[in-house]
Amino acid sequence: MAKRKAREGDELLLHNAYQATKQSCKAMYGSAASAAAIDTLVGISLKFLKEKCKKVALHSAVPGKVYFSFQSKDGKSQLSRPINKAHFDHNLDAVSREWKAWRAGKAYNADTMARMVYTVAIAPCAVMEVFDKGNKKGPATYFECLIGHIFSVAYGVEPRQKATLRVNEKTVRLTMDLIFDPPLKPSIHMPVKLSTRERIVQAWAHQRLLDAAFGGKKYRGVMVLFAETKLDLQTKEVVEICVPDQWLAYQAFLAKFDQIFYFDIPAKYAQLAKDNADIISIQYFGDFFAEKLAEKGDRGE
Repeated sequence: MAKRKAREGDELLLHNAYQATKQSCKAMYGSAASAAAIDTLVGISLKFLKEKCKKVALHSAVPGKVYFSFQSKDGKSQLSRPINKAHFDHNLDAVSREWKAWRAGKAYNADTMARMVYTVAIAPCAVMEVFDKGNKKGPATYFECLIGHIFSVAYGVEPRQKATLRVNEKTVRLTMDLIFDPPLKPSIHMPVKLSTRERIVQAWAHQRLLDAAFGGKKYRGVMVLFAETKLDLQTKEVVEICVPDQWLAYQAFLAKFDQIFYFDIPAKYAQLAKDNADIISIQYFGDFFAEKLAEKGDRGE
């Protein structure tokens, strides 16, 4: 009974922190309140993972990558989604310190930033899945909140999620993930997904619609994705589910994304980009912060 009440207390604490993050980002993605809410949620998540969960080694079928999952210490919960060992930082204090330093505009190391933001992205998702493996909406919503916050801070503008098109005399409104309108620059259409599978064609379709309605220079396509891992709960084997031929066709003949960022680049998509550099660019999300550092250097900051 005591253990069950403790678990319910942990779940309520996580739920309240998640709701606070969602509401803060709904009000204003790039606000200091949203940054603080994300920091609190990540802190609660890392503390829970450290104190109430155990790491479970997984069998990686992906060359060069080592994965693990979290599971409750009593072994009664499902496994969380696979976590790339090389990218995850267990140090709660370091993660929080680096997050606050970045948000305050202080200098940072791009590699350190990449590891920190990977941890910030995955920790709340892992905890939600320990409590409820079937919870798909919660992790997806949190990931969109996080990406919305990071790019709002970087671009200095809040995103919108509606695009208005004119078809004959009718106004057509479409819902998209995030659209940014930086001053004096092209707008940015940004699909945000934890994973893609077959439905990713919608991202290219939306970009094609924007290009057709406004011309090819009005909206840049920038896609942000987490990973394409799939875990077999029986064998504990991790594989990557990819459709590189479809991606190449979408990018070549449907619409063009200027940049595609992954927190954990699938091996087949890395090879796709290497073999077709003139058609598609796929980068680690950490490269975004390296680009921002380079821009500051060019401005002499």
